[in-house]
Amino acid sequence: MSESGTHAEGQKQAAKELWSPPLRQLEFPADHVDVWKVYLDQETTAADDRARVLSSDEAARAGQFHFARDRIRYTRCRSALRFLLAEYLSLPASEIRFEYSPKGKPRLAAGQNARGLGFNVSHSSGIALIAISARTLGVDIEKIRSDVDVTSLAERFFSFAERAGLRALPDHLRLAGFFACWTRKEAFLKALGEGLSFPLADFSVTVHPDHSPGIEDIRGDVEACGRWFIEDLGVGEGFRGAATVTSPRCRLDTFSWVWPNGVLKE
Repeated sequence: MSESGTHAEGQKQAAKELWSPPLRQLEFPADHVDVWKVYLDQETTAADDRARVLSSDEAARAGQFHFARDRIRYTRCRSALRFLLAEYLSLPASEIRFEYSPKGKPRLAAGQNARGLGFNVSHSSGIALIAISARTLGVDIEKIRSDVDVTSLAERFFSFAERAGLRALPDHLRLAGFFACWTRKEAFLKALGEGLSFPLADFSVTVHPDHSPGIEDIRGDVEACGRWFIEDLGVGEGFRGAATVTSPRCRLDTFSWVWPNGVLKE
């Protein structure tokens, strides 16, 4: 890609870092994806305790966290998911019910979900992404850590093509390339919902952190890649994010979550 093309991609990435509350009535995401950014550590003008909307099993899980910070993050993330789903389904947040696939992927209870609304959640170091759509989807966010042994992890988890692509990057892009590849792969795996039964090395995504993302190979089936849409999410400095959808092309809208009776601000 030319320098001008790389610059254009950089501008595109920067533009995606603008997250704000929705300025219009939300559409039911039948043919697009809404991705919500939730701040899990910042103070709000509303009460911090969101446990009132959690189910008994969610409250029990929250109580199992040893550290208060982890318990608060879990409670805020789970309650934000409930509040969001409640808006799309016109139900009270406390009445949302979840089921789980045989592989453990959570989904809305069938009796509450006549229109087939799906969701996926990822969180890292105080930031959560919640993706919602009637399409099958996956989302991932990772905090970029400089202490990661990029080479050994890539050799263990990446495909041959991805390892080669990572080695071909200049030194100053290798860490960002690793996390770009990792989040793209995780988003795809979460969309599949197959868990660890689908090895990370059985498919390949693009590695360059500043170029448009793509899926290049799925178990040797190149044509299958055209049935998926993958997009990087500019979630802020020091983080990488990506979303994957079962569609050749798809619109992604990004929002910051506004808490009921209070707003989280950057």
